[in-house]
Amino acid sequence: MLHGSGAGRLVRAARGAAGAERPRRGRGARGGADRRLAAAAAALTALLAIGCKKKEKPEPITVPPPGAASSDELTTAIGQARGIHSALAPSSTRWLRAFVLDDKRAVLTGEVENEAIALVTDNAGRTWRSLRRLREGWSTWSVGADGSTVLTVGTRSPDLSQPARGAAVAAPATDPPSLLFAPFEATELSAPSLVTLPEMSRGARQPVNAVPAVLAAESAALLVEPKPRRATLVYAGPPGAPTAAPVPLPAQEQALLVPYGRPPALLSMRGRNLLVRPVPEPGKPLDAPRSVDGLVMTPAATAALSTPPACDFAGWSIQLVPQPPDTTAVVAISATQTAVLKLPAKAAPGAAVGCAADRIMVEVVAPASKELTIATCTLEGACVLAEKPPFRPWIEPHERSVALAPTREGVAAILTSRTAARWGLYIAQSPEAGKIYGVPRFIGEGTGERGRIEIGALLSFGNRLVMLLQADVTGTSRRGWYVAASDDSGLTWSPP
Repeated sequence: MLHGSGAGRLVRAARGAAGAERPRRGRGARGGADRRLAAAAAALTALLAIGCKKKEKPEPITVPPPGAASSDELTTAIGQARGIHSALAPSSTRWLRAFVLDDKRAVLTGEVENEAIALVTDNAGRTWRSLRRLREGWSTWSVGADGSTVLTVGTRSPDLSQPARGAAVAAPATDPPSLLFAPFEATELSAPSLVTLPEMSRGARQPVNAVPAVLAAESAALLVEPKPRRATLVYAGPPGAPTAAPVPLPAQEQALLVPYGRPPALLSMRGRNLLVRPVPEPGKPLDAPRSVDGLVMTPAATAALSTPPACDFAGWSIQLVPQPPDTTAVVAISATQTAVLKLPAKAAPGAAVGCAADRIMVEVVAPASKELTIATCTLEGACVLAEKPPFRPWIEPHERSVALAPTREGVAAILTSRTAARWGLYIAQSPEAGKIYGVPRFIGEGTGERGRIEIGALLSFGNRLVMLLQADVTGTSRRGWYVAASDDSGLTWSPP
């Protein structure tokens, strides 16, 4: 804008130019000068108008609030997350088990009501592919040492363990389960291959929810009980492959029907002793078992080890096992090694377990305060109990769940708290292997159902953490899955 003396000079200059014309020219010239004066004044007015026009303010740079999400990106209070295409995993998927094989590879398995789903990464969560299969009954996943993945599907048969009065001795026919194979680099599962079952007697345990022991890309075994308390290994390969002879377990051993470790190990009991041996390759006999010391096998311990492991990393499978009179042991099993760790406090009901980098995290009850806190143990048995609980609980009654993940340089814990009226998702980290945790940061907080952020899985790849989050896609009624990664043990987060 032109002000004061500058504008005056322009006016005087215009008038002087017009006046200079008058002495030399007559009345006609005077008219022309007047016209030029008017033109000069008009030009001056336009110039003043341009100079006085207010400058337009630039549009402010806006950052989406936490919880805002498109189909491609989610904003959280600690950083951005990238969307996973719905063709890979429906938003209703329940993630049940994670297999972290090394610093790059992992398989995350889950299910929806009528479909079994596995997410696979070979670059520590930067990209994903999925394996999907429709199912009508039950399904289980398992992963081998080389990353080969096997899906077992079957129908739910009637319980034959309690025969009706007057029933025939022979058991009715049972549909055998099917196995579907996928090498680690595969983008789809193989055609289903039926398992050849031995004759099942009345009272036999049906192979429902049977977990396969993956031996190779196209070889797996299932442990079944054709007679009560008499277990047999049966083998399966891709369609058309020759069937290996079944391998019965010794009659004096009670088999636990879930394999542990990679390559898979077979668990059994003889008296009150827990035994471990490798699952033999097709056509090979059973090896002599080795005993697991330091564990008291009660019915509660047997039940715990008969369920899928709480955590899997590298060649290890981890499970919490109740011990008398009122304690909890952490049992770690691989094909060649076992470890029994005594926790410094009792495990919390439904305790979360995190494992990686040769360390195990368990949610426990602090002995003195009875508050929920976290213990971190090495595979050698050294355990650290957090000096103070990482999170402060809400005052009002609420639902609560925790996801845990150790790294090589620290540990991280993510807490979900929820009532009918509000929700919160928080992260706490400890650079001192779980002794002291920093002040928790919120990933997201809110009220009501819309905008809620939930965690589906937390995976550890060395010092890299990857979390799978679920959130509402803004402006739609849909929810989606998103991935965020941290390369500094959870301090900073960004799209992978």
